[in-house]
Amino acid sequence: MKKWLLSGCWGAFLFSFSPAPAQLLATTHIKQPVYQNRSQSIRLQDALLELQRLYHVDILFEEASMQQVMVPANQFDRTASLEKNLRQLLTPHGFWFKKLQKGGYVVRRITSAQGVASLPRSAPQQELSDFPASPSLQNADEPLSESAKADHVLTGEIVDEKGEGLPGVSIVVKGTQRGTTSDKDGKYSLNIPDGDAVLIFSFVGYMPQEVAVGNKTTLNITLKADTKALDEVVVVGYGTVKKKDLTGSVASIGIEQIKDQAVARVDQALLGKVAGVQVKPVSGEPGAAPQIRIRGIGSISAGAGPLYVIDGFPTDNIQTLNPNDIESMDILKDASATAIYGSRGSNGVIIINTKRGKSGKPRFTFDTYLGWQKIAKRPKFMNAKEQAQYYYDGIRNRNIDEGRSVSGPYSTWFRQVPPEVIDVLEGRNTYDVDALDEVLRTAPQHQYQLTASGGNDNIKYALSGEYFNQQGIIINSDFNRYSVRANIDAQFSKRLSVKFNLNPSYTESNNVLAAGAGTGPNDGVIAQAVMANSFFPLRTPTGDYFVFSGLAGSSNLTNPLALANEVKANQKGMRLLANVSAEYKLLDNLKLNVLLGGNLLSSRGMSFKPQIPAFFNEPAVGNDNSAMLTNWLTEYTLNYATSIGSHNFTVLGGFTAQKENYESNFLTSNKYPNNLVPSLSAASGQITNGSSDSYQWSLLSYLARVNYNYKSKYYITASIRTDGSSRFGSENKYGVFPSTALAWRISDEDFLKNSPFVSELKLRTSYGQTGNNNIGNFDQYATLNYEKYTYGGAAVGGFAPGRLANPNLTWEKQQQVNFGIDFSILKRRIGLTVDHFRSRNTDLLLNVNISDLTGFSTALQNIGEVKNSGWEFLVNTVNLEGNFGWSTDINVSTYKNEVVKLGPQGDPIYSGGNVTMIGQPIGMFYGWIADGVFKNADELAKGPIFRPGSTIASRVGDTRFRDISGPDGKPDGIIDGADQTIMGSPYPDFYYGMTNRFSYKNLSLSISLQGSQGNKILSVAKLGTLNTRGRVRQLASANSYWRSEQNPGDGQVPRPNDAPTGNNRDPWNSRYLDEGTYLRINTISLSYQLPSAFLQKLSLGSLRLYATATNPFLFTKNEAFNPDVSNSDNPLTPGIDQNNYPLTKSIVFGLNLGF
Repeated sequence: MKKWLLSGCWGAFLFSFSPAPAQLLATTHIKQPVYQNRSQSIRLQDALLELQRLYHVDILFEEASMQQVMVPANQFDRTASLEKNLRQLLTPHGFWFKKLQKGGYVVRRITSAQGVASLPRSAPQQELSDFPASPSLQNADEPLSESAKADHVLTGEIVDEKGEGLPGVSIVVKGTQRGTTSDKDGKYSLNIPDGDAVLIFSFVGYMPQEVAVGNKTTLNITLKADTKALDEVVVVGYGTVKKKDLTGSVASIGIEQIKDQAVARVDQALLGKVAGVQVKPVSGEPGAAPQIRIRGIGSISAGAGPLYVIDGFPTDNIQTLNPNDIESMDILKDASATAIYGSRGSNGVIIINTKRGKSGKPRFTFDTYLGWQKIAKRPKFMNAKEQAQYYYDGIRNRNIDEGRSVSGPYSTWFRQVPPEVIDVLEGRNTYDVDALDEVLRTAPQHQYQLTASGGNDNIKYALSGEYFNQQGIIINSDFNRYSVRANIDAQFSKRLSVKFNLNPSYTESNNVLAAGAGTGPNDGVIAQAVMANSFFPLRTPTGDYFVFSGLAGSSNLTNPLALANEVKANQKGMRLLANVSAEYKLLDNLKLNVLLGGNLLSSRGMSFKPQIPAFFNEPAVGNDNSAMLTNWLTEYTLNYATSIGSHNFTVLGGFTAQKENYESNFLTSNKYPNNLVPSLSAASGQITNGSSDSYQWSLLSYLARVNYNYKSKYYITASIRTDGSSRFGSENKYGVFPSTALAWRISDEDFLKNSPFVSELKLRTSYGQTGNNNIGNFDQYATLNYEKYTYGGAAVGGFAPGRLANPNLTWEKQQQVNFGIDFSILKRRIGLTVDHFRSRNTDLLLNVNISDLTGFSTALQNIGEVKNSGWEFLVNTVNLEGNFGWSTDINVSTYKNEVVKLGPQGDPIYSGGNVTMIGQPIGMFYGWIADGVFKNADELAKGPIFRPGSTIASRVGDTRFRDISGPDGKPDGIIDGADQTIMGSPYPDFYYGMTNRFSYKNLSLSISLQGSQGNKILSVAKLGTLNTRGRVRQLASANSYWRSEQNPGDGQVPRPNDAPTGNNRDPWNSRYLDEGTYLRINTISLSYQLPSAFLQKLSLGSLRLYATATNPFLFTKNEAFNPDVSNSDNPLTPGIDQNNYPLTKSIVFGLNLGF
């Protein structure tokens, strides 16, 4: 493999040295010699291999030209430079060398036509694109050797999977030394013998191919990327490193792993792809962000999302980024990798690199897809008759509980059954309307993108323009994005290069309020559609919206169709993300890098809710909002790289400064004279509420990192960063964040490096400290609140202290240790990566109780503590190679979270149905444990009784709760607040993902799945749809409710009760927990690359067709829309389902056209 990788990368450089045919070059791999006697003579080629080993650089030479050349073994000096040694070795024997720009050297014999005097001491660097196509063997200056004679000429073009020509690909006739390389456009020409010739095509970073030629005269090849190549470059903070040299825990996602996914946001493409990264698609709203957690939750109140770095610019907004512009993503997980980002690194870092231009003729690509989405999963509900019966039984049970007779006809009952319910039960009303059918739709989505790239030695460019539109599955919701990108690389001189990145974008969305758990007029479309009784259509025969107040007891229900159609909410945003970076080589191994960047964002939005009967004729209300954000970044870094014998060093040092300013306004009015003009100007300037906000923050940082390795076997990485933040208190303006990491590449030890079984074995460990500065911009300062009071009979105003100052306020800190192993066998056919981490987050921000003598009840302090631990497993296999290929990636992750400290008293934090307490994970579900129902009077007599003696005391048919504790800490037969406990966990036992890729010739199939095991969802929505009062639509599972002692149902679902306090008998309890365990098929993608021979007839470079199904299958016992839901990004309330915007499944058809 090694010989073809070398020739593939640099073979084309050989052509400029001599008219000798490049097809006669040999790149045979020779075992490196071991010298016992340094005074002996050795072959020149062995001396070159020894230099290659000593200086850790690749040297390419023509073996046949130096087979008889001997040199003294002690001729080179280990303390001298490599080039000096090369000159001493080569010049006396008629050879010269050339240094390649991207590293490495190539050696050629001096021909008589050249002459020694005419040559430079070493040839200048030159780019691959300068070289012509492979020369023909029919060369007038040199006779054709017998071994090189050919019967016919084969020509062709070699492209990558995007159809772009690959320069420098090695093409060799198997079993011979005859070969050539492709030119700058990927074209080649080679004389081959007739018969059974087999060609080997190889190129660095791509999988080699062997193809039988037969009598073909044209052969076009598509090479596929080798995602497991050890020389793969990984982007880390402020630099890059070869994957084999990594000491930290870093995961990489390449373009091949995310293409064809048809996602609105690039972070959606991470779903199920990376061990230790939990991606939750919490909403199906167009353009919605998933929730991302890297190695769990480490903060209670300061946010838990990662930092994004786009082409060197740190940001938290990637909504405007076009996924098709992405070249790669690198996820930094452990502290040794993230510590270089200091007080912003504790939640992990995702580094995103966009596509850049390559040398060669202009290349144009047109990408487009068209698809359709629909709801991925629908809950099952009672039909109209079942719902009417549930309603009827609830009225009956209320009469019984009040001691009123129900022995006569329902018309004689004290509590009357609404006539609309009776009409359904007696068949006079046959409507059975599912409101979801009225507000949901099959929604289209499409994207169009045109890309141009190319360049030469001095300037390279990659330009793209995109339009993306995603209609929402809820009517009148959508997301639009217009995006332009220009990436330009300019080489002004041998020492100065500059990169420009420009990305203007415009987004516009029309939104609907989807979420909510009640029946109030401010709850969302999905909440109302789920609960709306199915007895009536949502429009009357006259076309008006049906008003639910016409159904007794349902006056709080709002028509969901009216909400979706009539409430307008529009948001527009313009963004410019741009930076320019320059690299200047002060010395060959010392580089100065300067980056200047800006992130400018302007947004404007409005909403309007008209005054109509469907909204109970409440006054029209509208608002207008606007915001402006500017963020500026400057960075100055020095990079130094050197080798001293077998000791290799790279050193980074520098400082950065970043500053953000933000302003916003929000105005509201309910003084609209009519519904005709939804603008605030129509309210005649009568603003009923308004607010404005303004803030700024700045960050000044100093950073340094040292990477050291000995013989590329033993590694040490150390980094340190100092952050000074305007957010920190005056006593803690600066924080220091150090890290260190060690690694040992055992597979390069002499006892293992020639193993036919073990390909890679590396042990890693690291320790580091990072921080989280995501706190309020002015939390350190005291505030004044404006208060009104009465003085002398008149209303007057004044200012009073609103918050205590805290000059000691500082960042939240994380200390993390990581242990890892990278292992691969059978020529990397099977690979395994295992990481185990332990972290402790301290100085968490909490509002804690303080002495009343201060005049305040609470104050914000750095006082909390949380610890996390977990395991991450990644398995890569190449199951089959050849015409039919099959590879598999599997990742499994687990983590545990525990609260260690919560303020001086350690008081729990209660947040609705969640609790955060010492000894438990953050945000556990908290309430009563349901233990079936009281099926009969005998069971009720045994208890335990809920709130005995009250109007909501347990009765036959009600939920029975588990007796956990009493005043003395032991069960007491009474259910009250002492019996509340941990009901379940929002965190899975483990989560996982798997991707299988299949290929047969030009056909490719990819199937990815993802899942979660062992967690629960707290369904606020289920609390509404399993409402024991019975006035809203119920889940179908409620059909097994208790009806009588003779018909107790399944013994788990309580009876309905229409009493206003009926639901108080069934408060937060485990009955409202839903399953979070699921297995989802994320994507199934099928693509076909049309043959090059066919495309040449059409004058096209490439054409790939594909079809992708997203979320086609889901396996779960969850009763709601999405088992992966979370209504809030607040770490204190994870896993809450409040009728969020439903997740979608889709099918798209696309093409990628190159010309």
